Amino acid sequence: MSIAKAIHHPFATGLLPLPARGTGFILNAGADSALSPDLRPLICVTGFKPAHDALVQAGFQVVRDLPAGPYRTGLCLMTKHKAESLAAMAQAWEALEPGGLLVCCGDNDTGVASLMKAARQAFGEMENLSKHHARVFWTVKQAGPPPAILAEWQEGATVRRVEATGFMAGPGMHGWNKVDAGSRLLATQFPGAIRGRVADLGAGWGYLSAELLRAGPGRVAGLDLYEADAASLAAAATNVAPLAGGTVLKYHWADVTAGLPRGRFDWIITNPPFHAGKATDVTLGSQFIIRAAEALGTGGTLLLVANKHLPYEAVFDGHFKSRRTVAEAEGFKVIEGRK
Repeated sequence: MSIAKAIHHPFATGLLPLPARGTGFILNAGADSALSPDLRPLICVTGFKPAHDALVQAGFQVVRDLPAGPYRTGLCLMTKHKAESLAAMAQAWEALEPGGLLVCCGDNDTGVASLMKAARQAFGEMENLSKHHARVFWTVKQAGPPPAILAEWQEGATVRRVEATGFMAGPGMHGWNKVDAGSRLLATQFPGAIRGRVADLGAGWGYLSAELLRAGPGRVAGLDLYEADAASLAAAATNVAPLAGGTVLKYHWADVTAGLPRGRFDWIITNPPFHAGKATDVTLGSQFIIRAAEALGTGGTLLLVANKHLPYEAVFDGHFKSRRTVAEAEGFKVIEGRK
């Protein structure tokens, strides 16, 4: 099942003309990096580092931010976050010239029907088709002022201070409007020995790094935040910088699974991802453990939180001298590994 395959279908079958190079774009290309080579003339826009790297490797032009238009063709891959998808459609519409083609596609299981309904109310009747367990819908931009609802769509996806956390975050970021229970459990382990050079792998919008700095002011000489989502990393910088004190902060837009500097850190903290799309994928967390072991110096320590049922212990045993479970609560466990 692939929204990338589905959005290519109307072009492959001749329903829609393939765009010329430099005349169009694909927003949210990180939602699915398996794009057809036929779509290489389009500029891919993604803030997700693994998708960025895969698309570059496949020969696409890839950017984090859409260059100024106008454009003849705009493609939007819908995500599982409605506010993020609506904002993408608004951005695409405003980037198109009158007569430009807007094509959107979303997975049937992640609310594409409601997105198509919203698009119809904003832009008028749309052609559509169902393919690869997804829905593709498209229309041509008419001349005139943009629908008033577009400003609301864009506002709905902005980064804002979240009352429940006190931090800056926005829709589309993992756990943007709450503190993850696993991360909260991991943070209870911070008061104490953590000091020296520290890395936060999969830092998200910065909760763990912020709590680390609060727990041990002055003990952490350097803190490196690694995050694959560019928007989350920018939010993390906003959230963490005011707490730095004398700690040297570094921010890395990076795919942790692609490798880290060897032997650089004394401590690593992480709440690694364990989903690829909708499926559980323990290889992601396993790769975080392996890369962390490589990045720690002799005697270094990894603190990782995970769902209790995820079988990471064998990976620890294969890459660390010792391993122990230091906390368990609410279906999560914190594992400590020492080099």
